[in-house]
Amino acid sequence: MLPTSEILYAPAAGSLSASGSIFVATDGTRTSDGAIRVGRSLARRCGIPVDLVSVVEPMTLYTPDGIPLPDEGSRLADSARDARENALLVQRDRTHPAIHDWPFAIVVGPRAETIVAEARRRHAGLILLGLGAHGIGARLAARETALRVIHGSPIPVLALPSDAWGVPHSALVAVDFTSSSEHAAHAALDLLAGEGTLYLAHVSSRVPIPQGDPRPWAEISQTGVLPRLDALARRLAPPPGVRVEHVLLHGDPTGELLAFAEEHDVDLIAAGTHGRSPLGRFVMGSVSTALVRSARCWVLVAPASAPAARNDTPVTVHLPNAEA
Repeated sequence: MLPTSEILYAPAAGSLSASGSIFVATDGTRTSDGAIRVGRSLARRCGIPVDLVSVVEPMTLYTPDGIPLPDEGSRLADSARDARENALLVQRDRTHPAIHDWPFAIVVGPRAETIVAEARRRHAGLILLGLGAHGIGARLAARETALRVIHGSPIPVLALPSDAWGVPHSALVAVDFTSSSEHAAHAALDLLAGEGTLYLAHVSSRVPIPQGDPRPWAEISQTGVLPRLDALARRLAPPPGVRVEHVLLHGDPTGELLAFAEEHDVDLIAAGTHGRSPLGRFVMGSVSTALVRSARCWVLVAPASAPAARNDTPVTVHLPNAEA
């Protein structure tokens, strides 16, 4: 690891503190407790609102002949909204027992698609959701939902384990020199909010040293990679309170990143999604996908570039009285 030289601070456009809000997707279970705690901490530190939104998927009942029963489905949806409202208030008491002002929205629609649409409609700068912790089935379901949100999201997504709390003080960025990995680096730096450690890590595969070259592999790889990492650090322009270190790793990218994060007690790993084309959304970067599916720490995934804001078609929203 090599520290960068002194770099003058220039705040990035579109930073989290300049965005409309932080968007936290919650289902009221312990799976999303970490997202709730971290979301409120980040919002308080940045001085911006936090939107707590819960999605109830629509339900349709059919007769034995396959004819839909809209009235029965509506009654089921009402019952599901009532149950979700109670679960969210229980979550409030579990995560923030001293807080009574707890506004939230319950939205009806397909889970992942509605989370993305609502975040865009509210001009959020970051989506937070849970990764799950207890039980294989629940954990896999939460992580696959996170991946579906990441596939469709035009803004960074921060996925958190259920025991997450506070704000990050260190971040490890998987750098492959694509626009999405650079956007991930900007997003990770933004979450540090002026202090902490930012690791810029490039992982190269293990290859044989070219025949006749007496230099060790570390020297060969540094020749091309370190100048590019240093150029990225200068484009990021971190504030004086953020220490930037270059990291060169060799081997399987996911395994090397996870091992480094665990060894150095890194709070979050950041990676890019490799494009916003339909194919890019379907086949997301393999490293970011593997990180979401296997990481125990926070995972931040960013699209290739910050999108222009637009309004989406409204969906049904239920706004309950949040006072207990």
